[in-house]
Amino acid sequence: MMEKNPDNAVATWKAPECPFTIEYSLRALDDIRLAVMDAFFSLPRGGAEIGGILLGRREKRRLAIEDYVALECEHAFGPSFALSPRDHARLAELLASAERNPDGLKPVGWYHSHTRSEVFLSDADQDLHDRYFPEPWQVALVLKPHTFHPTKAGFFFREADGSIHLAASYLEFTLAPLPVRPLPAGVAPAAQPGPSARLRHGPDTRGPVIAVTAEAAPEGAVEPPEPAPEAPLSGGRARRGFAMVLAIAIGVAALAVGFQTRRLWLPGLTAAIRPAPQLASFGLNAIDSDGQLQIRWDRNSPAVRQATDAILEIDDGPVPRDIQLDPLQLQAGAFSYGRRGEQVGVKLTIHLPNGQQAREAASFLGKLPERKPQPEDPEIRKQRDALAAEAAKLRSDLAAEAARTRKLEKSLEDVKNVLQEQQRKRLENQSPDR
Repeated sequence: MMEKNPDNAVATWKAPECPFTIEYSLRALDDIRLAVMDAFFSLPRGGAEIGGILLGRREKRRLAIEDYVALECEHAFGPSFALSPRDHARLAELLASAERNPDGLKPVGWYHSHTRSEVFLSDADQDLHDRYFPEPWQVALVLKPHTFHPTKAGFFFREADGSIHLAASYLEFTLAPLPVRPLPAGVAPAAQPGPSARLRHGPDTRGPVIAVTAEAAPEGAVEPPEPAPEAPLSGGRARRGFAMVLAIAIGVAALAVGFQTRRLWLPGLTAAIRPAPQLASFGLNAIDSDGQLQIRWDRNSPAVRQATDAILEIDDGPVPRDIQLDPLQLQAGAFSYGRRGEQVGVKLTIHLPNGQQAREAASFLGKLPERKPQPEDPEIRKQRDALAAEAAKLRSDLAAEAARTRKLEKSLEDVKNVLQEQQRKRLENQSPDR
């Protein structure tokens, strides 16, 4: 059963099989939902799956989820949330750091998204849960995003006997986006000393708050020169002169504030004016050779030389295939694939060390070649006929041997009957009644 309390922005989740009640911050789960949706739309055909640690507090019959820490998965095995050795090391570091939280929040479980499957725990998910979250009160949260419908979610927990219901959550629920709450009229956000940008999670119903304030001008800064004293003015001319001086003062103050806060807005403005350099094309193409699709690219292009790895996506049926390529395979400049259809789509995504990606797509359209039967080798046919003749002779010998065996068995049976009859007659002759 789920109950929402808009006053403190928390929700409770309870299933009859769960030995405790799960209480979670609506704001924290909404932030996780936003991150899941952002990763969902980052790649075509399902996007990328993400995960992280749930932080909170534990009481006897209550588990409170108040915050989270995202795990930056390098997706070494594709877009799924499958952890590489470096991801495992990073997760262990995050857990150790979370255990030392000064605010008392501890790891109470973990979360991850399923973009290509339903809300359940796979065998790999269970292994990760047992390895890093072994306590009987630690939980797993699975989120399933959708393009047109709200995100589905479900908690998984250890029951009284220690088992976990893996096939599905006992109670799925939806995570609808939280409404935007405007600030009350006439109330400004509290200013922090110095320039700062702070993101707040947890039960704060106001959502993420970013407060940017400017420091006072440091000593030694060039102050705008004071205007020279003028003769007193009267009437409209005085008012116009005062307005001009005020406008100049406001403009100078705005320039001073902008100069002092330039480190906050200048990088973004520079990046917008000066776009990032684009890598040269690596010439992805696909050529058919008697049903074998030869997928090729320029092995000497800068993107290929700098790549850490790549994903080759082949769309040749109802389910596309994602093939992981390491730097050595990329340096080969080609990949052979036996196509099954007449239209094949190919996409190569190259991952670079600085986090950038280079992506190109190609397609092939053509009929499948006719598969004619290969002419039989005369030597093979001769060997086959010899084996067939030998098999026929063996079957004939076996049948003759079986007939002889049956004849012997009948002879033995006749001898047995004769002996029994003779034995019976001897016994009758020896009887004292005769």
